[in-house]
Amino acid sequence: MNPLLSFPLAAVIAAAALHPAWAQTTEGSLQLAPYAAPITPPGQTWNKGLSTSLHLDAETLGVIGGNGARQAVSVAALQAALTLDTAQAGLWNGGQFDVMLMGLRSNGNLQSVTNTVQLPSNLWAPNFSRLYQLSYRQQFGPGFVQGGIMDVNNTFDTTGVAGHLHNASFGIAPTLTSNANIATFPNPGLGLMGGLALGNGWSAQAGVWQGDPPGMTGALHRGALWIAEADRSWGEAEHPQGTLKLGVWHLQQSTSTYGPDSDGLYAVNEWRWKDAARREWAAFLQGGWSPAASNPVQGYIGAGVRIQGLNAARPADVLTLGVAQARLQALRSETVVEAVYSLQLARHLYLQPDIQHIQNPGGEPGHQWVAGLRVHIEH
Repeated sequence: MNPLLSFPLAAVIAAAALHPAWAQTTEGSLQLAPYAAPITPPGQTWNKGLSTSLHLDAETLGVIGGNGARQAVSVAALQAALTLDTAQAGLWNGGQFDVMLMGLRSNGNLQSVTNTVQLPSNLWAPNFSRLYQLSYRQQFGPGFVQGGIMDVNNTFDTTGVAGHLHNASFGIAPTLTSNANIATFPNPGLGLMGGLALGNGWSAQAGVWQGDPPGMTGALHRGALWIAEADRSWGEAEHPQGTLKLGVWHLQQSTSTYGPDSDGLYAVNEWRWKDAARREWAAFLQGGWSPAASNPVQGYIGAGVRIQGLNAARPADVLTLGVAQARLQALRSETVVEAVYSLQLARHLYLQPDIQHIQNPGGEPGHQWVAGLRVHIEH
């Protein structure tokens, strides 16, 4: 069955309208998980502080050369979200409620087909339909607090410039996702966080999430992920702009039943500029380190470049190139090289052909080519 036809009815909520200095990307807009092209735009305001957001992504991909099964995998995901800005609603200043439902249907097991650590699709997951976000955020001058059911990667260890790339390692470092069971796609979790703008481009944020998503019963007694990040942004309009993010995390397990404790560091650096032909360029460099002997992924580094405006007749089209390497425990390092082109077919419709070359998939000798095609519809 076509996965697009198997969706439950969803009417949901999210898409932030406020974008302070600690916003999760340099793009100036909320990035819902998973990353999808184009970068998720602000919601559509329709009545006294209420805004809505609806996104549908459908993708088919498979191994076309080298190691891996010759089996096509398809996936479709629907996000429906609603945000209430309390000030615009005439209630109180600085408040924001976010609710989002998400449903996903997949055909085929991408992990077994490719046997990769850096999964070729940030969209693929086993089937689910769930409340993906239910949170409240309160602004206090230069700071904020936020709590509820949330995705860690909506705020921490994000790389907005890499948002068009399909490989999951460009969204959040595999030193986090492979070594710790954290509240991120496809399983958000209960969390509490806060942030503070420190001036001169500096900001800081820290939070704690349950350590065993998606289970909610006894969540506060099953371990916790502690995470903190310092950000530095610079540049102004019409000049090169950049952001540097440095983070540290620790997963504390309540019992060895859920695995060993783990910790690590990560860093993200992004730059944006325009050339003489008014083309928009952006580049990123990201990395992670988690050296414990029990961790399957001990190190990670990724880099890439994004170009918008290569074709003057199609100014909204975007080309993104990326390369990433995961250093695996007692195995060969796995390296990914990816190219993706985003074509705007209509105002709310995008098509993305994607090609990836993966060296030593899963740490085993050899290589594979993975090709995919994604359709993105938004409103």
